[in-house]
Amino acid sequence: MSRDQAYLLDIANACQTILELTQDMDQAEFLADKRTHLATLYELTVIGEVVKRLSREFRESNPETPWKQIAGMRDKLIHDYNQVDLALIWEVVKSNIPQLLALIVMDYRD
Repeated sequence: MSRDQAYLLDIANACQTILELTQDMDQAEFLADKRTHLATLYELTVIGEVVKRLSREFRESNPETPWKQIAGMRDKLIHDYNQVDLALIWEVVKSNIPQLLALIVMDYRD
């Protein structure tokens, strides 16, 4: 397994964890459940950090995945931790994480 494949597996695992944590929740439940939103924020941070470790060649050969935006979210979560918009995080969880997981699975197979 290449280093990039190992990183893709880490990203996929983090996406799966987020989806499992939030699968039976609506936005109000997510916002009220501190443990779940803190765990989700952690996994999003992991995803962003791992994206930064992917080789430049891999990222450039897979331009359909918004690598810069993913890494940027990690930076925002870490550096602007006191300004995190949990409603926006909920939208990321419900819209972007399933899409990211699908892209990662496709990239992993290649």
